[in-house]
Amino acid sequence: MQYIIALDVGTSSMRAVLYSSGGSIIHSCGYEYHTIFPKPSYVEQDPETWNQAALYTLKGIGEYMQAHGLKAEAISVTSQRASMIPMDVEGNPLHNAIMWQDKRTIAVCEHLEREYGLKYLHRRTGLRINPFFVLNKILWFKENQKGLFAKTQKFIGVQDYVILKLTGCYVTDWTQASRTMLMNLETFTWDQELLGIAGINEDQLCTLVPPGSVAGSLTEEVSQNCALPAGLPVVVSGGDQQNAAIALGVVHPGMAEANTGTGSFLLSYAQKPVFDEDCRVLCQAGAIAGTWVAETAIFNTGAIYRWFKEQLCPDFRNQEFPYVLMDQEAALSPVGSNGVMLIPHFEGSAAPYWNPRAKGVFFNLGLGTTRGDMLRAILEGITLEIAENLALMRALIGEINEVSVAGGMVKSDMFCDIQASAYKARIIRFMNPEASSLGACINASVALGFYPSVEEAFRAMVTESAEFNADPGKHKIYQQLRQRKNKLYQALAEGKVYQEFMEAI
Repeated sequence: MQYIIALDVGTSSMRAVLYSSGGSIIHSCGYEYHTIFPKPSYVEQDPETWNQAALYTLKGIGEYMQAHGLKAEAISVTSQRASMIPMDVEGNPLHNAIMWQDKRTIAVCEHLEREYGLKYLHRRTGLRINPFFVLNKILWFKENQKGLFAKTQKFIGVQDYVILKLTGCYVTDWTQASRTMLMNLETFTWDQELLGIAGINEDQLCTLVPPGSVAGSLTEEVSQNCALPAGLPVVVSGGDQQNAAIALGVVHPGMAEANTGTGSFLLSYAQKPVFDEDCRVLCQAGAIAGTWVAETAIFNTGAIYRWFKEQLCPDFRNQEFPYVLMDQEAALSPVGSNGVMLIPHFEGSAAPYWNPRAKGVFFNLGLGTTRGDMLRAILEGITLEIAENLALMRALIGEINEVSVAGGMVKSDMFCDIQASAYKARIIRFMNPEASSLGACINASVALGFYPSVEEAFRAMVTESAEFNADPGKHKIYQQLRQRKNKLYQALAEGKVYQEFMEAI
Protein backbone atom coordinates (compact mmCIF):
# COMPACT_ATOMS: atom_id res chain seq x y z
CA MET A 1 0.00 0.00 0.00
CA GLN A 2 1.23 3.50 -0.86
CA TYR A 3 0.43 6.70 1.07
CA ILE A 4 0.05 10.40 0.29
CA ILE A 5 -0.26 13.32 2.72
CA ALA A 6 -2.76 15.97 1.61
CA LEU A 7 -2.29 19.38 3.22
CA ASP A 8 -5.49 21.45 2.99
CA VAL A 9 -5.02 25.12 3.94
CA GLY A 10 -8.47 26.52 4.74
CA THR A 11 -9.69 29.92 5.88
CA SER A 12 -10.12 28.98 9.54
CA SER A 13 -7.96 25.86 9.87
CA MET A 14 -5.37 23.62 8.24
CA ARG A 15 -5.69 19.86 7.99
CA ALA A 16 -3.09 17.28 7.09
CA VAL A 17 -4.75 14.04 5.99
CA LEU A 18 -2.92 10.77 5.39
CA TYR A 19 -4.52 8.81 2.55
CA SER A 20 -3.91 5.35 1.21
CA SER A 21 -3.63 4.97 -2.56
CA GLY A 22 -7.15 3.52 -2.40
CA GLY A 23 -8.57 6.79 -1.04
CA SER A 24 -9.05 5.73 2.59
CA ILE A 25 -8.29 8.22 5.37
CA ILE A 26 -5.64 6.64 7.61
CA HIS A 27 -5.01 9.55 9.98
CA SER A 28 -5.53 13.30 10.15
CA CYS A 29 -4.32 16.24 12.18
CA GLY A 30 -5.81 19.74 12.36
CA TYR A 31 -4.79 23.22 13.51
CA GLU A 32 -7.21 26.13 13.93
CA TYR A 33 -6.26 29.79 13.53
CA HIS A 34 -7.94 33.16 13.62
CA THR A 35 -8.71 35.91 11.16
CA ILE A 36 -7.84 39.54 11.91
CA PHE A 37 -10.36 42.36 11.30
CA PRO A 38 -8.34 45.58 11.80
CA LYS A 39 -11.04 47.86 10.33
CA PRO A 40 -14.53 47.49 8.87
CA SER A 41 -14.23 45.65 5.52
CA TYR A 42 -10.58 44.68 6.23
CA VAL A 43 -9.86 40.95 6.55
CA GLU A 44 -6.31 39.73 7.22
CA GLN A 45 -4.32 36.77 8.52
CA ASP A 46 -0.76 36.47 9.82
CA PRO A 47 1.14 34.29 7.29
CA GLU A 48 3.38 32.86 10.01
CA THR A 49 0.27 31.12 11.34
CA TRP A 50 0.23 28.92 8.23
CA ASN A 51 3.87 27.99 8.73
CA GLN A 52 3.16 26.99 12.33
CA ALA A 53 0.05 25.09 11.27
CA ALA A 54 1.91 23.21 8.53
CA LEU A 55 4.71 22.14 10.88
CA TYR A 56 2.23 21.09 13.59
CA THR A 57 -0.07 19.07 11.34
CA LEU A 58 2.73 17.45 9.33
CA LYS A 59 4.51 16.52 12.56
CA GLY A 60 1.31 14.84 13.77
CA ILE A 61 1.16 12.80 10.56
CA GLY A 62 4.90 12.10 10.58
CA GLU A 63 4.87 10.78 14.14
CA TYR A 64 1.85 8.59 13.38
CA MET A 65 3.60 7.12 10.34
CA GLN A 66 6.78 6.44 12.30
CA ALA A 67 4.80 4.70 15.03
CA HIS A 68 3.04 2.47 12.48
CA GLY A 69 5.94 1.84 10.13
CA LEU A 70 4.40 3.71 7.19
CA LYS A 71 6.11 5.72 4.45
CA ALA A 72 4.66 8.68 2.53
CA GLU A 73 5.29 9.07 -1.19
CA ALA A 74 4.52 12.81 -1.33
CA ILE A 75 2.85 15.82 0.27
CA SER A 76 0.11 17.35 -1.91
CA VAL A 77 -0.86 20.95 -1.09
CA THR A 78 -4.22 22.60 -1.79
CA SER A 79 -5.50 25.86 -0.34
CA GLN A 80 -7.94 28.73 -0.26
CA ARG A 81 -7.52 31.16 -3.15
CA ALA A 82 -7.22 34.85 -4.06
CA SER A 83 -5.42 36.14 -0.97
CA MET A 84 -2.27 38.29 -1.35
CA ILE A 85 1.00 38.38 0.60
CA PRO A 86 3.84 40.82 -0.24
CA MET A 87 7.27 39.25 0.40
CA ASP A 88 10.66 40.93 0.87
CA VAL A 89 13.94 39.91 -0.73
CA GLU A 90 14.73 37.52 2.15
CA GLY A 91 11.43 35.66 1.82
CA ASN A 92 9.63 37.28 4.76
CA PRO A 93 6.13 38.80 4.68
CA LEU A 94 6.07 42.60 4.63
CA HIS A 95 2.41 42.79 5.65
CA ASN A 96 -0.37 40.52 6.84
CA ALA A 97 -2.07 38.55 4.09
CA ILE A 98 -4.98 40.50 2.58
CA MET A 99 -7.60 37.78 2.49
CA TRP A 100 -10.04 36.76 -0.21
CA GLN A 101 -13.01 38.13 1.81
CA ASP A 102 -11.41 41.58 2.20
CA LYS A 103 -13.48 44.51 0.85
CA ARG A 104 -11.05 47.44 1.21
CA THR A 105 -10.57 47.59 -2.58
CA ILE A 106 -14.14 48.54 -3.56
CA ALA A 107 -13.00 51.97 -4.82
CA VAL A 108 -10.11 50.38 -6.74
CA CYS A 109 -12.54 47.98 -8.41
CA GLU A 110 -14.87 50.81 -9.38
CA HIS A 111 -11.90 52.61 -10.98
CA LEU A 112 -10.90 49.46 -12.91
CA GLU A 113 -14.45 49.04 -14.17
CA ARG A 114 -14.61 52.65 -15.37
CA GLU A 115 -11.15 52.47 -16.94
CA TYR A 116 -11.29 49.06 -18.64
CA GLY A 117 -14.85 47.72 -18.39
CA LEU A 118 -16.01 44.38 -17.02
CA LYS A 119 -15.86 42.55 -20.34
CA TYR A 120 -12.24 43.41 -21.18
CA LEU A 121 -10.87 41.78 -18.04
CA HIS A 122 -13.44 38.96 -18.10
CA ARG A 123 -12.41 37.90 -21.61
CA ARG A 124 -8.72 37.82 -20.67
CA THR A 125 -9.00 36.22 -17.23
CA GLY A 126 -12.44 34.62 -16.92
CA LEU A 127 -12.99 36.70 -13.77
CA ARG A 128 -15.11 39.69 -12.85
CA ILE A 129 -13.74 42.88 -11.34
CA ASN A 130 -14.38 42.43 -7.62
CA PRO A 131 -12.54 42.91 -4.28
CA PHE A 132 -12.27 39.10 -4.15
CA PHE A 133 -9.30 38.94 -6.55
CA VAL A 134 -5.61 39.85 -6.38
CA LEU A 135 -5.05 42.52 -9.07
CA ASN A 136 -7.04 45.12 -7.13
CA LYS A 137 -5.32 44.13 -3.87
CA ILE A 138 -1.92 44.85 -5.46
CA LEU A 139 -3.18 48.20 -6.76
CA TRP A 140 -4.50 49.13 -3.30
CA PHE A 141 -1.17 48.13 -1.73
CA LYS A 142 0.73 50.18 -4.32
CA GLU A 143 -1.32 53.28 -3.52
CA ASN A 144 -1.66 52.94 0.26
CA GLN A 145 1.59 51.21 1.30
CA LYS A 146 4.09 52.89 -1.03
CA GLY A 147 7.15 52.15 1.11
CA LEU A 148 6.31 48.47 1.49
CA PHE A 149 5.32 48.18 -2.17
CA ALA A 150 8.77 49.44 -3.18
CA LYS A 151 10.38 46.73 -1.01
CA THR A 152 8.19 43.91 -2.33
CA GLN A 153 10.17 41.20 -4.11
CA LYS A 154 7.23 38.84 -4.69
CA PHE A 155 3.44 38.91 -4.52
CA ILE A 156 2.22 35.44 -3.59
CA GLY A 157 -0.85 33.58 -2.36
CA VAL A 158 -1.56 31.27 0.57
CA GLN A 159 -0.68 28.03 -1.21
CA ASP A 160 2.47 29.66 -2.59
CA TYR A 161 3.53 30.68 0.93
CA VAL A 162 3.13 27.14 2.27
CA ILE A 163 5.01 25.69 -0.72
CA LEU A 164 7.79 28.24 -0.11
CA LYS A 165 8.10 27.26 3.55
CA LEU A 166 8.17 23.53 2.74
CA THR A 167 10.51 23.62 -0.27
CA GLY A 168 12.17 27.04 -0.50
CA CYS A 169 10.68 27.48 -4.01
CA TYR A 170 8.40 30.21 -5.37
CA VAL A 171 5.98 28.07 -7.40
CA THR A 172 2.28 28.39 -8.13
CA ASP A 173 -0.08 26.50 -10.41
CA TRP A 174 -2.60 27.50 -13.06
CA THR A 175 -5.64 27.13 -10.78
CA GLN A 176 -4.30 29.56 -8.18
CA ALA A 177 -2.95 31.94 -10.82
CA SER A 178 -6.33 32.03 -12.54
CA ARG A 179 -7.76 33.67 -9.38
CA THR A 180 -5.29 36.56 -9.45
CA MET A 181 -6.70 38.40 -12.51
CA LEU A 182 -3.11 38.43 -13.80
CA MET A 183 -3.04 35.18 -15.83
CA ASN A 184 -4.31 34.79 -19.38
CA LEU A 185 -6.95 32.08 -19.16
CA GLU A 186 -6.38 30.66 -22.63
CA THR A 187 -2.56 30.47 -22.61
CA PHE A 188 -1.97 29.74 -18.88
CA THR A 189 0.75 32.42 -18.81
CA TRP A 190 1.16 35.68 -16.91
CA ASP A 191 -0.50 38.36 -19.04
CA GLN A 192 1.89 41.22 -19.78
CA GLU A 193 -0.87 43.81 -20.27
CA LEU A 194 -2.41 42.91 -16.92
CA LEU A 195 0.99 43.05 -15.22
CA GLY A 196 1.30 46.54 -16.70
CA ILE A 197 -2.00 47.55 -15.12
CA ALA A 198 -0.77 46.21 -11.76
CA GLY A 199 2.56 48.00 -12.11
CA ILE A 200 4.64 44.87 -11.51
CA ASN A 201 6.77 42.53 -13.60
CA GLU A 202 6.70 38.77 -14.07
CA ASP A 203 9.73 38.28 -11.80
CA GLN A 204 7.59 39.50 -8.89
CA LEU A 205 5.25 36.51 -9.28
CA CYS A 206 5.76 32.79 -8.79
CA THR A 207 6.86 30.38 -11.51
CA LEU A 208 3.77 28.93 -13.21
CA VAL A 209 3.33 25.14 -13.46
CA PRO A 210 0.36 22.88 -14.30
CA PRO A 211 -1.69 21.63 -11.33
CA GLY A 212 -0.43 18.26 -10.17
CA SER A 213 3.24 19.20 -10.69
CA VAL A 214 6.04 18.51 -8.23
CA ALA A 215 6.98 21.96 -6.90
CA GLY A 216 10.08 20.84 -5.03
CA SER A 217 11.25 18.67 -2.15
CA LEU A 218 10.86 18.93 1.61
CA THR A 219 13.84 20.82 3.03
CA GLU A 220 16.15 19.44 5.69
CA GLU A 221 15.06 22.17 8.12
CA VAL A 222 11.37 21.31 7.77
CA SER A 223 12.16 17.60 7.95
CA GLN A 224 13.79 18.02 11.34
CA ASN A 225 10.68 19.75 12.67
CA CYS A 226 7.95 17.47 11.34
CA ALA A 227 9.23 13.88 11.50
CA LEU A 228 9.09 13.43 7.71
CA PRO A 229 12.08 12.66 5.46
CA ALA A 230 13.96 15.42 3.66
CA GLY A 231 13.59 15.17 -0.10
CA LEU A 232 9.93 14.08 0.07
CA PRO A 233 8.23 15.39 -3.12
CA VAL A 234 5.83 18.30 -2.58
CA VAL A 235 3.05 18.45 -5.19
CA VAL A 236 1.27 21.71 -5.99
CA SER A 237 -2.28 20.46 -6.42
CA GLY A 238 -4.05 23.81 -6.77
CA GLY A 239 -7.11 25.63 -5.50
CA ASP A 240 -9.29 23.97 -2.89
CA GLN A 241 -12.49 24.28 -4.91
CA GLN A 242 -10.97 22.88 -8.12
CA ASN A 243 -9.60 19.96 -6.12
CA ALA A 244 -12.97 19.41 -4.47
CA ALA A 245 -14.49 19.22 -7.96
CA ILE A 246 -12.18 16.28 -8.79
CA ALA A 247 -13.16 14.42 -5.62
CA LEU A 248 -16.84 15.04 -6.37
CA GLY A 249 -16.69 13.57 -9.85
CA VAL A 250 -16.76 16.78 -11.88
CA VAL A 251 -14.45 15.26 -14.47
CA HIS A 252 -16.70 15.34 -17.55
CA PRO A 253 -19.44 17.60 -19.03
CA GLY A 254 -22.90 17.61 -17.45
CA MET A 255 -21.71 17.36 -13.85
CA ALA A 256 -21.59 20.08 -11.21
CA GLU A 257 -20.67 20.23 -7.56
CA ALA A 258 -21.81 22.46 -4.71
CA ASN A 259 -19.30 22.65 -1.86
CA THR A 260 -20.69 24.36 1.24
CA GLY A 261 -18.31 25.27 4.04
CA THR A 262 -17.69 28.83 5.23
CA GLY A 263 -19.10 29.86 1.85
CA SER A 264 -20.49 27.89 -1.07
CA PHE A 265 -18.89 27.24 -4.45
CA LEU A 266 -20.63 25.80 -7.48
CA LEU A 267 -18.35 24.37 -10.18
CA SER A 268 -18.95 22.62 -13.48
CA TYR A 269 -16.51 21.01 -15.92
CA ALA A 270 -15.59 22.79 -19.17
CA GLN A 271 -13.44 21.51 -22.05
CA LYS A 272 -12.67 25.06 -23.20
CA PRO A 273 -12.92 28.54 -21.67
CA VAL A 274 -16.51 29.76 -21.34
CA PHE A 275 -17.39 33.42 -20.99
CA ASP A 276 -20.63 34.80 -19.58
CA GLU A 277 -21.83 37.82 -21.56
CA ASP A 278 -22.91 39.49 -18.31
CA CYS A 279 -19.73 38.47 -16.43
CA ARG A 280 -21.66 36.73 -13.64
CA VAL A 281 -20.27 33.19 -14.02
CA LEU A 282 -16.50 32.90 -13.69
CA CYS A 283 -14.20 30.60 -15.63
CA GLN A 284 -10.78 29.43 -14.49
CA ALA A 285 -8.23 26.66 -14.83
CA GLY A 286 -9.35 23.26 -13.59
CA ALA A 287 -7.29 20.99 -11.34
CA ILE A 288 -7.02 18.54 -14.26
CA ALA A 289 -4.25 20.21 -16.26
CA GLY A 290 -5.50 21.61 -19.57
CA THR A 291 -9.16 21.81 -18.55
CA TRP A 292 -11.33 24.59 -17.20
CA VAL A 293 -14.18 24.97 -14.72
CA ALA A 294 -17.09 27.38 -14.67
CA GLU A 295 -17.63 28.67 -11.15
CA THR A 296 -19.93 30.80 -9.07
CA ALA A 297 -19.41 31.64 -5.40
CA ILE A 298 -21.44 32.71 -2.39
CA PHE A 299 -19.24 34.26 0.27
CA ASN A 300 -21.18 33.31 3.40
CA THR A 301 -23.34 30.22 3.83
CA GLY A 302 -22.15 27.74 6.46
CA ALA A 303 -20.68 30.69 8.34
CA ILE A 304 -24.21 32.06 8.76
CA TYR A 305 -25.46 28.83 10.33
CA ARG A 306 -22.50 28.91 12.72
CA TRP A 307 -23.11 32.61 13.48
CA PHE A 308 -26.75 31.84 14.29
CA LYS A 309 -25.67 29.04 16.62
CA GLU A 310 -23.26 31.30 18.48
CA GLN A 311 -25.56 34.32 18.73
CA LEU A 312 -29.08 32.90 18.99
CA CYS A 313 -28.76 29.27 20.13
CA PRO A 314 -26.99 29.51 23.52
CA ASP A 315 -28.69 26.30 24.63
CA PHE A 316 -26.94 24.37 21.82
CA ARG A 317 -23.42 25.79 22.09
CA ASN A 318 -22.06 23.23 24.53
CA GLN A 319 -23.94 20.26 23.12
CA GLU A 320 -21.99 17.46 21.45
CA PHE A 321 -23.95 17.76 18.18
CA PRO A 322 -25.35 21.30 18.08
CA TYR A 323 -26.07 21.33 14.35
CA VAL A 324 -28.14 18.15 14.59
CA LEU A 325 -30.29 19.88 17.20
CA MET A 326 -30.57 22.96 14.99
CA ASP A 327 -31.69 20.82 12.04
CA GLN A 328 -34.29 19.11 14.22
CA GLU A 329 -35.69 22.49 15.22
CA ALA A 330 -35.63 23.70 11.61
CA ALA A 331 -37.59 20.60 10.57
CA LEU A 332 -40.52 21.79 12.71
CA SER A 333 -41.01 24.64 10.22
CA PRO A 334 -42.70 23.82 6.88
CA VAL A 335 -41.29 24.32 3.38
CA GLY A 336 -41.05 28.08 2.94
CA SER A 337 -40.22 28.71 6.63
CA ASN A 338 -43.67 30.20 7.34
CA GLY A 339 -42.82 33.11 5.07
CA VAL A 340 -39.47 34.02 6.66
CA MET A 341 -36.77 34.68 4.07
CA LEU A 342 -33.01 35.05 4.32
CA ILE A 343 -30.79 36.97 1.92
CA PRO A 344 -27.38 35.45 2.77
CA HIS A 345 -25.16 38.42 1.89
CA PHE A 346 -23.58 38.89 5.31
CA GLU A 347 -20.24 39.96 3.75
CA GLY A 348 -21.38 41.13 0.34
CA SER A 349 -22.70 39.23 -2.65
CA ALA A 350 -20.69 37.35 -5.23
CA ALA A 351 -22.65 35.65 -8.03
CA PRO A 352 -25.21 36.30 -9.29
CA TYR A 353 -25.40 39.95 -8.12
CA TRP A 354 -21.71 40.79 -7.50
CA ASN A 355 -22.50 43.55 -5.04
CA PRO A 356 -19.80 44.06 -2.38
CA ARG A 357 -22.09 46.46 -0.48
CA ALA A 358 -24.91 43.93 -0.03
CA LYS A 359 -25.64 42.73 3.50
CA GLY A 360 -27.59 39.92 5.15
CA VAL A 361 -31.33 40.25 5.67
CA PHE A 362 -33.96 38.26 7.56
CA PHE A 363 -37.28 39.40 6.07
CA ASN A 364 -40.93 38.98 7.03
CA LEU A 365 -40.38 38.35 10.72
CA GLY A 366 -43.47 38.53 12.91
CA LEU A 367 -44.41 37.96 16.53
CA GLY A 368 -45.35 34.42 15.56
CA THR A 369 -41.94 33.70 14.01
CA THR A 370 -40.07 30.90 15.76
CA ARG A 371 -36.38 30.17 15.96
CA GLY A 372 -37.09 27.07 13.88
CA ASP A 373 -38.52 29.27 11.11
CA MET A 374 -35.31 31.30 11.07
CA LEU A 375 -33.13 28.18 11.07
CA ARG A 376 -35.03 26.72 8.13
CA ALA A 377 -34.90 30.11 6.39
CA ILE A 378 -31.10 29.97 6.59
CA LEU A 379 -31.00 26.54 4.93
CA GLU A 380 -33.49 27.61 2.28
CA GLY A 381 -31.89 31.02 1.72
CA ILE A 382 -28.48 29.45 1.13
CA THR A 383 -30.00 26.87 -1.22
CA LEU A 384 -32.00 29.42 -3.21
CA GLU A 385 -28.84 31.47 -3.76
CA ILE A 386 -27.04 28.37 -5.06
CA ALA A 387 -30.09 27.53 -7.22
CA GLU A 388 -29.92 31.00 -8.79
CA ASN A 389 -26.31 30.35 -9.71
CA LEU A 390 -27.07 26.87 -11.02
CA ALA A 391 -29.65 28.40 -13.38
CA LEU A 392 -26.96 30.75 -14.75
CA MET A 393 -24.56 27.86 -15.22
CA ARG A 394 -27.15 25.73 -17.03
CA ALA A 395 -27.85 28.61 -19.40
CA LEU A 396 -24.12 28.98 -20.12
CA ILE A 397 -22.88 25.41 -20.52
CA GLY A 398 -25.97 23.18 -20.88
CA GLU A 399 -28.12 20.83 -18.84
CA ILE A 400 -26.96 19.68 -15.41
CA ASN A 401 -29.01 16.85 -13.92
CA GLU A 402 -26.64 15.73 -11.17
CA VAL A 403 -25.04 17.85 -8.47
CA SER A 404 -22.45 16.36 -6.12
CA VAL A 405 -22.34 18.01 -2.71
CA ALA A 406 -19.67 18.33 -0.04
CA GLY A 407 -18.71 20.46 2.94
CA GLY A 408 -19.68 20.44 6.58
CA MET A 409 -23.31 21.39 6.04
CA VAL A 410 -24.14 18.47 3.74
CA LYS A 411 -23.89 16.07 6.66
CA SER A 412 -27.49 17.24 7.15
CA ASP A 413 -29.99 15.08 5.25
CA MET A 414 -32.47 17.93 5.51
CA PHE A 415 -30.13 20.37 3.76
CA CYS A 416 -29.45 17.84 0.98
CA ASP A 417 -33.17 17.22 0.53
CA ILE A 418 -33.85 20.96 0.25
CA GLN A 419 -31.12 21.21 -2.39
CA ALA A 420 -32.53 18.36 -4.49
CA SER A 421 -35.96 19.96 -4.71
CA ALA A 422 -34.68 23.50 -5.21
CA TYR A 423 -32.28 22.47 -8.01
CA LYS A 424 -34.60 19.85 -9.55
CA ALA A 425 -31.58 17.57 -9.72
CA ARG A 426 -30.25 14.33 -8.28
CA ILE A 427 -28.02 15.19 -5.33
CA ILE A 428 -25.06 12.87 -4.71
CA ARG A 429 -23.30 12.92 -1.35
CA PHE A 430 -20.01 11.07 -1.21
CA MET A 431 -18.70 9.14 1.77
CA ASN A 432 -15.55 11.21 2.33
CA PRO A 433 -16.44 14.73 3.54
CA GLU A 434 -12.85 15.94 2.97
CA ALA A 435 -13.39 16.79 -0.70
CA SER A 436 -10.54 19.28 -1.17
CA SER A 437 -7.89 17.11 0.46
CA LEU A 438 -9.14 14.00 -1.35
CA GLY A 439 -8.91 15.88 -4.65
CA ALA A 440 -5.32 16.82 -3.78
CA CYS A 441 -4.59 13.16 -3.06
CA ILE A 442 -6.14 12.11 -6.39
CA ASN A 443 -4.07 14.71 -8.25
CA ALA A 444 -0.86 13.57 -6.56
CA SER A 445 -1.63 9.90 -7.16
CA VAL A 446 -1.80 10.60 -10.91
CA ALA A 447 1.37 12.74 -10.79
CA LEU A 448 3.21 9.88 -9.07
CA GLY A 449 1.92 7.29 -11.54
CA PHE A 450 -0.38 5.35 -9.20
CA TYR A 451 -3.20 5.82 -11.74
CA PRO A 452 -3.10 6.69 -15.46
CA SER A 453 -5.70 9.48 -15.24
CA VAL A 454 -7.80 11.51 -12.81
CA GLU A 455 -10.92 9.67 -14.02
CA GLU A 456 -9.36 6.28 -13.19
CA ALA A 457 -8.20 7.55 -9.80
CA PHE A 458 -11.68 8.91 -9.01
CA ARG A 459 -13.35 5.59 -9.79
CA ALA A 460 -10.88 3.72 -7.59
CA MET A 461 -10.79 6.12 -4.64
CA VAL A 462 -14.28 7.63 -4.23
CA THR A 463 -17.48 6.01 -2.93
CA GLU A 464 -21.03 7.43 -2.89
CA SER A 465 -22.84 7.43 0.45
CA ALA A 466 -26.33 8.73 -0.34
CA GLU A 467 -28.51 10.33 -2.99
CA PHE A 468 -31.48 12.68 -2.77
CA ASN A 469 -34.11 13.31 -5.43
CA ALA A 470 -36.34 16.28 -6.17
CA ASP A 471 -39.95 16.51 -4.99
CA PRO A 472 -41.96 18.21 -7.80
CA GLY A 473 -44.32 19.92 -5.36
CA LYS A 474 -41.49 21.35 -3.28
CA HIS A 475 -39.65 22.42 -6.44
CA LYS A 476 -42.63 24.54 -7.47
CA ILE A 477 -42.63 26.28 -4.08
CA TYR A 478 -38.90 26.94 -4.26
CA GLN A 479 -39.27 28.43 -7.74
CA GLN A 480 -41.77 30.92 -6.32
CA LEU A 481 -39.48 31.68 -3.37
CA ARG A 482 -36.57 32.35 -5.75
CA GLN A 483 -38.65 34.96 -7.55
CA ARG A 484 -39.61 36.63 -4.27
CA LYS A 485 -36.00 36.66 -3.08
CA ASN A 486 -34.90 38.36 -6.30
CA LYS A 487 -37.61 41.00 -5.93
CA LEU A 488 -36.52 41.69 -2.36
CA TYR A 489 -32.86 41.99 -3.34
CA GLN A 490 -33.64 44.28 -6.30
CA ALA A 491 -35.74 46.56 -4.09
CA LEU A 492 -32.81 46.99 -1.68
CA ALA A 493 -30.15 47.35 -4.37
CA GLU A 494 -32.02 49.65 -6.75
CA GLY A 495 -33.20 51.78 -3.84
CA LYS A 496 -29.52 52.20 -2.85
CA VAL A 497 -30.35 50.98 0.65
CA TYR A 498 -27.12 48.94 0.91
CA GLN A 499 -24.99 51.88 -0.21
CA GLU A 500 -26.66 54.27 2.23
CA PHE A 501 -26.14 51.96 5.18
CA MET A 502 -22.51 51.22 4.26
CA GLU A 503 -21.70 54.92 3.97
CA ALA A 504 -23.20 55.49 7.43
CA ILE A 505 -20.72 53.11 9.11
